[in-house]
Amino acid sequence: MPDYEKQPSDDDTGFRRRQRKKPRLPAFTIHRYGGRLLYFWYGLRPVALLKLFQRGRFKVTLNCVPDILTFFLWVPWNSVLYWISEAKYRRRAESVALDKPPIFVMGHWRTGTTLMHDLFASDPGLAFPTTYECFFPHHFLLTENTLPKVFKILLPKKRPQDDVPVGFDRPQEEEFAMMMLGQGTPYITMAWPRQGPADSDYLDFEGVPETKRKHWADAFMWFYRRLLLKHGKPLVMKSPANAARLKLLTKLFPDARFIYLARNPLDVFPSTVKLWRALYSTQGLHNPPYLDSWLDDYVLDMFVRLTVRYEEDRQLIPKDRLVELRYEDMVKDPIAAMSDIYRRLDIGDFARAEGPMRAYLEAQAEHRISEYELPPELKRRVIERLGPYIDRFFYRDAVMGKKAASSKAASGAGEDGGVGAATSALREREPS
Repeated sequence: MPDYEKQPSDDDTGFRRRQRKKPRLPAFTIHRYGGRLLYFWYGLRPVALLKLFQRGRFKVTLNCVPDILTFFLWVPWNSVLYWISEAKYRRRAESVALDKPPIFVMGHWRTGTTLMHDLFASDPGLAFPTTYECFFPHHFLLTENTLPKVFKILLPKKRPQDDVPVGFDRPQEEEFAMMMLGQGTPYITMAWPRQGPADSDYLDFEGVPETKRKHWADAFMWFYRRLLLKHGKPLVMKSPANAARLKLLTKLFPDARFIYLARNPLDVFPSTVKLWRALYSTQGLHNPPYLDSWLDDYVLDMFVRLTVRYEEDRQLIPKDRLVELRYEDMVKDPIAAMSDIYRRLDIGDFARAEGPMRAYLEAQAEHRISEYELPPELKRRVIERLGPYIDRFFYRDAVMGKKAASSKAASGAGEDGGVGAATSALREREPS
């Protein structure tokens, strides 16, 4: 599988294709790209786990068997704990007032949604789904104060696809909770990557029967109500696929606020390839995953599908409930960008959040941004297929002369607080 990430050459005069050394691992284990990562599937209940194995026709590989066997030691407890948790909390969760509209951070994978989610999570006046809540949604109300202390020894310090810190108390995508609840999601591809993409229609629900859409929406609200009960504050939700689900989300949450992030697709595409390669390798129930024949096409197809659906449906969001922002402008001055978002979306007092946000950014000061280089033909395909996205978010100069133009686009502060000239131009195109 090609790896488009670059690293400094030995003489620091240029870049060469990244070479990955196979680490020393115990016998009976095949290398997982990016290192080891705890299987997500521990959060499933027994019936959902059985369906997962049936989906893959039980074609596990021997090197995955030791980890798979441990599922059966834990997964049955998810049902027991679910029954106890629901007996204790269900009535309160179902009666919780839905009077705190959520904030949705969205945009294609690798466009900066994690950074923005983490910044919002620094605000003591807001709440967010934690990693534990998303991977153990059935009983987090009952167990979040105890079980994370047991499981944390199994977590790596950083994500396999980048250097972002990992922890059960860190902000997480609610998409993982939907997967643990047995609902359709493209993320299920991680279990059986050799079979190719699965549940792609759940990106935007096009082609998904109405009954299954309703089940998905009901499960989302089931989880959302329990998050509200747990935190009692406005929730900041983050899932890239939400950008393609505006028809559903605007019905469920008519007063919600949305932030959409865009980024140069010549950075987004290879970074997303790296992301899925890492997760398909660490989460696959067969290993190695054998992605060469389909991964590039899949990433590009989903990129196009998500952005097209967003453009079709963004007018469903009232003008004063949507902010569009380029990643390049956000990272130029994150505090100014977040202050602007708070003001435009009327989120609340930014003063309470500014200090914690600055502290978070200082803690991440050593974070390294990867660089990538695509083969000419693949670069041409990305530019061709994402032409409308490139033009709407002012990336045409950047993709044609990437280094110089990217620096120019990200330089200078806009008159509304440092979010950049391109972002100011985007405001003129916001939906009415």
